[in-house]
Order: sequence, then structure tokens, then C-alpha cells
Amino acid sequence: MRPLSEFITLFQKLRRAPNRSFPSATLQKAPHKPFLLLAIMDLIQRKVITTPFIDIRGDLDELIELFDDYWNALFGATQASSIAFPFSRLNSEPFWELVPIDKADITATTINGVSSVNQLRSVAIGARLDGDLFRYMVNFDSREVLVKTILESCFSPEGRQDTGKVIALHQGAFQYELFLEEKVQNSAIREPQLGEGYCEARNRGFRLAIIKNYDKRCALCGVRIITPEGRSVVDAAHIVPWSKSKDDSIGNGMALCKLCHWSFDNGLIGVSERYKIILSDQMSRYPNAAGLLITLNSRDIVGPTVKDFWPKPENLSWHRNHWGLQQ
Repeated sequence: MRPLSEFITLFQKLRRAPNRSFPSATLQKAPHKPFLLLAIMDLIQRKVITTPFIDIRGDLDELIELFDDYWNALFGATQASSIAFPFSRLNSEPFWELVPIDKADITATTINGVSSVNQLRSVAIGARLDGDLFRYMVNFDSREVLVKTILESCFSPEGRQDTGKVIALHQGAFQYELFLEEKVQNSAIREPQLGEGYCEARNRGFRLAIIKNYDKRCALCGVRIITPEGRSVVDAAHIVPWSKSKDDSIGNGMALCKLCHWSFDNGLIGVSERYKIILSDQMSRYPNAAGLLITLNSRDIVGPTVKDFWPKPENLSWHRNHWGLQQ
């Protein structure tokens, strides 16, 4: 097995384009590769990425979200970027190999033409990490060394501080997600201490737990749509609002698409005690034209594979009573 020191050196010497348009926080060099590597190590820690091969053919929602967090911490949401840029350009590093579609050649010209996930998917099915590097990333201690190497080599002290806050957010969200899942079986488990980023970590952890256990499928209409850029269309919705319940338990949540989420929150759709969809009479009143939503009436919801993670009857009852929905 190659020594960890070899990969530390490679991380210290990441090929990053210098440009004065980049802030001093990134040492006026492109931060895309460091951000993507940090996001990948976040997903390895969460066991979302479990092999050296990183597949881009499925949904990339979590990887994109993590990358965007790092990007936005230093650049703000108004100056967007894409994981496609570093994902393709990392091919110039000796520990990263793009896996082409149908064994076609991937040239420098091909890579330079990639600026979106859609374009990336037209030339590659994913990338393969060096096997030894992957094993170091799986191990907690060596992963921490690699993270520290990226922070110290690619960012100024100010940049390290801002990026470190994002790392802490991701770790807090992961801890809260695990807590919510374990709490279903062990009500006595203690809630993790999430520090100053509590609210954001809690929100993120709730979303991770709900979206994952519903397999990114809307519980009401059943849609599971991934956009060309790899994003999921579903939200994590509270059944009894957090403002009233302070309850993030998985049994107080459902994965809902944007339309069903809005309809549920506004009392147009509910769920019966037998987990069948019920519609408000308002749906059919003039001047409404509910369209396909009408077809959901009396259909079974699409719940998690694990029955213990289904919505709690008492939460669904609260929602029906609050909006006056008749079973």
C-alpha cells in the first residue's frame, strides 16, 4: 500500500488555475478541486460513497449540495459553479481517472468543453479514485489528515475558517441524521450537541433522513425525478409544523414534491389513518382545476421500506383535524 505521505504531497500540489478574480481566501487560485474532494470525503464518511468508483449516472443531489455549501461559504449563492468543472479537471491528477462512456478517449479538448453535469455525463460514467487513497479516505484518522492538508494548502487562514464551518455543519447534519434514525428504536438516545450551527445542522439532518428513507420519491404522487444536473425534486416536509411541534422525528416527516408539499401545507391534501390520500372539497370547487391532483384521491401513499419510519398516525390525525379533512 502506498504511504499516506504520497497523497499528502499530491494534495499539496493540486493543479489549480491562478487567477486574480479568485479571492485571497483561496490564495487567488481555483478552489473547485479542493471543494469537490472535501465533499467526496463527506460522503465517504457518511458511507454514501462506498467504493473507489464515483458513479455520476444516478442522482447527484447530495454531492452537489455539499459542494455548493463550500462554494457559497466563500463566494455566495449569486456566483454559481458546478461539480462538473472539478470532476472533469481532476483527471489531470494522478489519483483520479475519468471513466469514459463506451471506452472512448477523453482528451484535454473534451474536458475543456465540460461545464455542466449534463455535458459531463455525455463523455463519462464516473471517475475512479486511486484504491489506496480511497482506503485512506475511509479511515477516520487518515481522512482527517487529508482534510487538514487541503485546508492548509489551498486556503488562507480566513478561508480555512469559513471552510471549516462548512465541514462542521456537514458533520453535525450527519450526526443528527443518525440520531433521528436511531431514535426510532431507542427513544432514550441523547440528542447530539451541534454547537452554534444547531438550526442549520438540524434542518439538514432532518432532510437527509427523510429524503433517504423515502428514496427521494414523493410520498403522495410517487414521482421520483432527477434533473439533468442531478438534483432531486422532493423536499423533506414536516407533518405537524416544527413551529408547533419542535418534532424532527422521522414519523413526523414525509418526502414530498414541490406541488404536493405546498398542497399538504395548505390543507388541500391529507392522509387517512389507513395511509390513503384524501383531498379537500376545495380541490373541486370553482375556479379550481386541480388536474392530476384529483387522481390521487384514495391512493395509498408511498412510504419508506422500513415500516417503523412511516408517518405516525397521531401526526396525520393532527394534520387532518387542523385542516378539517374528512376521511
